[in-house]
Amino acid sequence: MKIGKCINFYSGLALLPALCLLAFTTISISAEASISPPRIKIEAKPREQVPFNLQVRNKNSSPRSYSLSYSYYMQDENGYQKEIRLDHTKTEGLWDWIKLDTDNTFTLQAKEILSIKGVLKVPSRKSHGFHNTLITVTEITPQRKTGVTLNYATGSLIELTVSGSKKRPKTAIMNPEIRINNGSNENFIHLGFFNKSAYKGRLFLEVDLRHNKRLISKTVLLSDQSHKSNMPYSLVFPKNRINLRGKITKALEPGDYEIRVVGKFNDVRLRSFNRKLSIDDSGKSVVEDVSTETANTHLKKDA
Repeated sequence: MKIGKCINFYSGLALLPALCLLAFTTISISAEASISPPRIKIEAKPREQVPFNLQVRNKNSSPRSYSLSYSYYMQDENGYQKEIRLDHTKTEGLWDWIKLDTDNTFTLQAKEILSIKGVLKVPSRKSHGFHNTLITVTEITPQRKTGVTLNYATGSLIELTVSGSKKRPKTAIMNPEIRINNGSNENFIHLGFFNKSAYKGRLFLEVDLRHNKRLISKTVLLSDQSHKSNMPYSLVFPKNRINLRGKITKALEPGDYEIRVVGKFNDVRLRSFNRKLSIDDSGKSVVEDVSTETANTHLKKDA
């Protein structure tokens, strides 16, 4: 019976797969390789050409063959990032703008280091915004008839931000609601945040909850990924909506409430979001409408 298993180990921000282990029905000698740097951040303008360098190290005491491949990251509604591998279907992206001075397959001698020179050529049109690609180096291991083959892979993440017009990024807050758990007395504020821009950014949101004009609670709203990673902000990918929640520290009763949401996205202050909602006897909240744009008419950027 064949066994297939892939294990990804991540950095502190849960972004970079440092090692991918593939198990099949054959065995090979223990292998190791590394690529550096693990992440490259580039800021550029359309039509710019940006050089960069990579180093692939064969840590083994014998020669090894390797192959290069590309993938990229997307984000789900809970804030988690997932790797999307490129298949045979043609998908346009940052990987099309990169040229390396090496073939997609190569062999390194024992302890050898291969220096790779790359050039990122930013297109003149439709390139503004945030882009990413993961360059993965995978060992090409001959399979035997018995045992287990270990194929090691390591990657370098390239994150590109291409500057565009000075327009304020459009964002929207959607479907705010309060959820009451009568059994545990744990109450939460939930809402959706839609980043309509082409840029990735850090989001800081806080909600003031009032009842009869009296302040009940100040609550920080974070994505599920940020809650679990103890991050004080939420990362939001371009053209993406994420769900945010925050715990209300005081008990709530049915009645009429007001919420005021304030914060900033990508260091730009958002227009305050104010809504009235009611909590019925079942603990469900009813809101007036489902979406409000939070972009301000005047650009206010924090220093």
